[in-house]
Amino acid sequence: MKDMDAASKLFTGLPEVFTALVDFALRKTGFHVVPGSMRERNSESIARLPGMRKWYKKVSNDIVAELDVTDGDVTATMLVALENQTNASNVMAGRNLMATAVKWDNWRRETKRDHKARKELKSSQELLDGVLPGDRMTPPLLLVVHFGQEAWTGALKFTDTLDCPPALKPMLAECPSNVISFYNLSIDEINQMPDTLRTVAKSIHYGDDIEKLCDELKTDPAFYKLLEEGPDEALDIITIATGLDMQAMKQQKEKNMEQTVSKFEQYFINKGIDIGKDKGRAEGRAEGRAEGESKTMLKFIQIRRNRHLSEQQILKDLQSDFELDEATARQYMQAKQVNV
Repeated sequence: MKDMDAASKLFTGLPEVFTALVDFALRKTGFHVVPGSMRERNSESIARLPGMRKWYKKVSNDIVAELDVTDGDVTATMLVALENQTNASNVMAGRNLMATAVKWDNWRRETKRDHKARKELKSSQELLDGVLPGDRMTPPLLLVVHFGQEAWTGALKFTDTLDCPPALKPMLAECPSNVISFYNLSIDEINQMPDTLRTVAKSIHYGDDIEKLCDELKTDPAFYKLLEEGPDEALDIITIATGLDMQAMKQQKEKNMEQTVSKFEQYFINKGIDIGKDKGRAEGRAEGRAEGESKTMLKFIQIRRNRHLSEQQILKDLQSDFELDEATARQYMQAKQVNV
């Protein structure tokens, strides 16, 4: 979903949260991220090649970071891509397979070019392959972060999308979708996360249980620490995910904590009332979705203006993140901002 795609880009400014997500994904392997090893990469490093057909761009990822992982004895380098989903999707495992294949082809071409330049390819088969026995590619890992407020029902492996007998599947590419669903996780798993990631995860996990969300965040010191110290990108992720203007709450907290908590609860009470009204107005839902997308884009603009980005940069981000043409993006830039 486009607003979640916008949220994913905020993770690039949060190395500690990004690496915490990777650590969580790797928790059953015995590996963890080497502190300070994250290096941001262009998304083309996994999913695009010069001269590709247009459809290949559909496998490009919102964020790509290079980092080192270790189990204490062995250290390896990985390329980690991050995708965000609001709704359960059956194609994520396939996209993971496509991204891996494109990355592999890119690596093979580059490796062949380097070997040819050094005149290291001797036999006809080596000249054809371009890859020697000892050559290895830095593996790509695609993580799908599910922000939705329903159980993830999408295919977890590529073979789940194939019409074939189970006995044949071991012969085929498995390629898991590596889904981290905040909704599906147990609260015990979420409570094991570092402070900032835990606050973001709880905001999503309890998105359909307003009373429980208020109780959790009001009693979680990490929430107040986030309001006091930031990072602002984490507050912005929660803003996009919940609709609550966390930057405004941060400013309010500096004045009066009781008023902040009251504002927090009242927002969700009003939100629950509005959702209840919407359920009884089926014919107005399409208009409501359009209005919701409009408010999301306006909040997106407001967040970036508060962070003192240039108008030209905001315009560029608006076009790329929401797939808008320049004229439409300029209309949103000139529109009146909304207050949440």
